Amino acid sequence: MRQLSLLFILAGMLASGCAYILSTDSQDISISSSPAGAQVMIKTTGGIEVFTGTTPAIVNLKRKHEYVIDITLDGHKPQQIHLEQSINPKTYWNLLDGGIPGWIIDGVTGAIWKLEPETITITLQTASIEGKDRQVLVFSWLDAQGEPVHQAVDISD
Repeated sequence: MRQLSLLFILAGMLASGCAYILSTDSQDISISSSPAGAQVMIKTTGGIEVFTGTTPAIVNLKRKHEYVIDITLDGHKPQQIHLEQSINPKTYWNLLDGGIPGWIIDGVTGAIWKLEPETITITLQTASIEGKDRQVLVFSWLDAQGEPVHQAVDISD
């Protein structure tokens, strides 16, 4: 009986990975923009594209990577955000549960990390040409597929 109890304790320690159990190996990131409807492209820092869509969006990303988020909208300056990793506080629970096996599991799965910022809210600025006094009239409409189309006409002297 004593050996069986010891076996269960050892199995529990080996199967532990507190951050993996408490927060999994992925995380939801909320992305919004003003104005809404901006194009969003998310790539790992290694250049692998993992998401393309429009704002607002909630994207589930693996914690084991860092990411670059590009947000664009016609007539506005593009924005780029870096999602960085920081230590997930839930990994410290491994100290109470045998330590090393949990840290290894969390490290391999990526659950040891937390992606920041978790909520991204961008106010897009209107695009302009620096050093030029120009007046531009912008026409916007939806094409046959319902996608926005923008046409700029320079009305400067």
